[in-house]
Amino acid sequence: MKKTNTTRAVLVIVILFVISRIVVRYFGVQMDIRALSSYWQYLDVETLKHNLLRGVWYDHAQPPVFNLLLGSILKLSGEYAPAVFELFFKLVTLANTLLIFFILRRLTNHVYVSLFLSCLYLLSPATLIYECELFYTIFISLLLLISVYSLLCFQQNESWISSGGIFIPLVAICLTRSMYHLVWLIFLSFIILFYYRKKNGFRKLFMGSAIAVLLVTSWYIKNYVIFGVFSSSSWIGMNVARNVFHDNPIRDSSRIEAFEPFSKVSVYKPFLPENYEKPFVGLNDRDLLQETKNDSFINENHIAYIEISKKYMEASKAYLKAHPFTYLQNVIQSSIIFFAPATRYPLAEDQAAKIKYYDIMYSFNLSHFAKGKQQRRIALTLSAIPKFLIYISVFYLLVSTAIKSRKMNLPNITIIITIAFVFLVSSLLEHYENMRFRYEIEPLFLLLAGQVLTIIREKRMEHKAHEA
Repeated sequence: MKKTNTTRAVLVIVILFVISRIVVRYFGVQMDIRALSSYWQYLDVETLKHNLLRGVWYDHAQPPVFNLLLGSILKLSGEYAPAVFELFFKLVTLANTLLIFFILRRLTNHVYVSLFLSCLYLLSPATLIYECELFYTIFISLLLLISVYSLLCFQQNESWISSGGIFIPLVAICLTRSMYHLVWLIFLSFIILFYYRKKNGFRKLFMGSAIAVLLVTSWYIKNYVIFGVFSSSSWIGMNVARNVFHDNPIRDSSRIEAFEPFSKVSVYKPFLPENYEKPFVGLNDRDLLQETKNDSFINENHIAYIEISKKYMEASKAYLKAHPFTYLQNVIQSSIIFFAPATRYPLAEDQAAKIKYYDIMYSFNLSHFAKGKQQRRIALTLSAIPKFLIYISVFYLLVSTAIKSRKMNLPNITIIITIAFVFLVSSLLEHYENMRFRYEIEPLFLLLAGQVLTIIREKRMEHKAHEA
């Protein structure tokens, strides 16, 4: 009976997936391949097609995995690349939905709760839109879900395959998005090993975590040796500056913070030392020395941005010391934005407008009604309230239940750590993109929400039985 119910649920998911994607296509929600040329995070298209490995090796701005994925698809699919990209990301969404369902089935043993929350993700306006963005958002969700699923499998069968399934996605995450820092990987590995310290699977997990940390550290060391940056991205100074100086414009043009971070290299010439390019001539000139890529877009992989980012970081630190409460206000704003509808992300707005009324009803995205900066801020804050209350309620019920029972399962611990990490880092270092970062980990939150719904259901059943 249980197997039949599971099969039916999977069939429902697949049918809803197909129908919903046909419907949104009718409304004009589809992938814009121009992102491949314009997005800061990607190498020049010519590099992706013809010089991929060298381009990735000398990329100081971004970790390598997603550019490798883009380049591989371009090389293998040729003129069919746009269709292949669109199909690939839609299949990622379907995989994410099925993983949410199967993980919840294991965690809750309740098919209808699992199906409900899986479909909630599948039919979300944010899901419909982000699977049409040529970006790594839903790809990160997939890797996180694979790791959690493998952790559950390892608890049942302590195999080398399950151990690899836990840590290989974590490595891929760290080498796809710089926000998932080596520190996150080390801390998560420590928690997993501590949990298994007296269990049979410890050795396999230790080997998996050690290799994972070594691989990510090796990339950091490579960047340090070549570029003097011990990180997977040299942009941290510019990212911090965007938050520190938001709503606090500096007028003195002799200071770097007077200019918008991520501007063209030519804007920063007064702040760059002479011959700063010389040590890098001949390594990968197309990506490291040209001001633009793909003819007209800013090339943020230019070698100058290493020095520029350092200067932004110095300016940010000085401003923080002088105006700590001003920065705190920006952090609070970013914290609110974290809970705003993911469809409010600037690069998703045009797509969201195509399904405006569905987005309003589903996501409570009031910013569709806003005109002007002040109205948008008010709408954004109001729109964030429902998600904030849901998160608080789920965490409260889950943690209070764990305290009463004096135990919490390992998947929940790792999920909570990851959600807390993303919230903290994105609030401190980013501005006006936090809703996208939250959406990236939304599938993990749904796993927690499913367990809370099951707890509530069981308590109600116990209460009814007691009354009878």
